[in-house]
Amino acid sequence: MESRIDLDEAARLIEARRAEWSAAGIQPDELTWRDEESGWPPPITTNRAQAVVPDSVGVCLRKGEQYGRVVLFKGGWADLEYWDADPGIDVHEAPGWEDWLDLNRFDQLLNRLTALFR
Repeated sequence: MESRIDLDEAARLIEARRAEWSAAGIQPDELTWRDEESGWPPPITTNRAQAVVPDSVGVCLRKGEQYGRVVLFKGGWADLEYWDADPGIDVHEAPGWEDWLDLNRFDQLLNRLTALFR
């Protein structure tokens, strides 16, 4: 997969939000990395050093019955998911699939994910 976005820089954007999320009662999990060169299916790890050629970085968030997740792929798109106990609130999107994300747009996507938590 062609690399269109720096996943290590994106990881720094995610990590910079931990204090904000914690203050809002949102519990972030550890970052997850997927290594492109580890065969299929590629293993998911929380250890960046084990992802020699990372092709994605992601994080899961929880607050009560709410759950959100964003996974950014080096191809420039992300998987964005959010749901809670309310069956009317369910988000499954692939931002950047047709118009690749840059770091600024990924940061805006993190803002959007954060705003979904009440």
